Amino acid sequence: MNAGRPAQRHFVLDARHVGVEDLPEPNLVTAVVRLERTRTPWDLVEVARRLRRWLRRPDDDGLRRVLESWVREVAESFAPPGEALGAELTLEEVEMTVVERAKEWSRQLIREGREQGLEQGREQGLAHERALLRRMAALRFGADTAERLEEVLAGVVDPERLAEAGEWLVRCETGDELLARADTARTESGPSRH
Repeated sequence: MNAGRPAQRHFVLDARHVGVEDLPEPNLVTAVVRLERTRTPWDLVEVARRLRRWLRRPDDDGLRRVLESWVREVAESFAPPGEALGAELTLEEVEMTVVERAKEWSRQLIREGREQGLEQGREQGLAHERALLRRMAALRFGADTAERLEEVLAGVVDPERLAEAGEWLVRCETGDELLARADTARTESGPSRH
């Protein structure tokens, strides 16, 4: 035997490129590959079950603790922000917790996604309206007035106020008059129709 060379055989497994169906069952390495590829809470429940079946012996305690920590991290990635699982949950407890909470997590994340989407849509709509008002002001009163109008309306988040600015564009005789009225849109809290 050569000094400095490992005496044990080894096998290199590229977990990202091997098909899970190509790995043997039941097998700890297969469970670890499945854990690495977990995409849903239900995938995680299945992995936790497999790991529990595999890591039953007392001499598996060290490995079990490491894998429990990893499983908890993956489980927390499915939870809504700010919701943490217990720091010392066992595989069985993580499995039960995920089963109990997964449906609510999904509903909460969908609600938050909808709310975020609505807010983003609202902000995009306001930005488009401001851009249109700027173009209209440039056509009617020139680029300088349009640029100043854009600055004045940048902080306006009330769509009704922006609609009023469109009306003022039609009614005002000068760019200065338009800017004075637009400035009220930024400072007043209620609608004003002048």
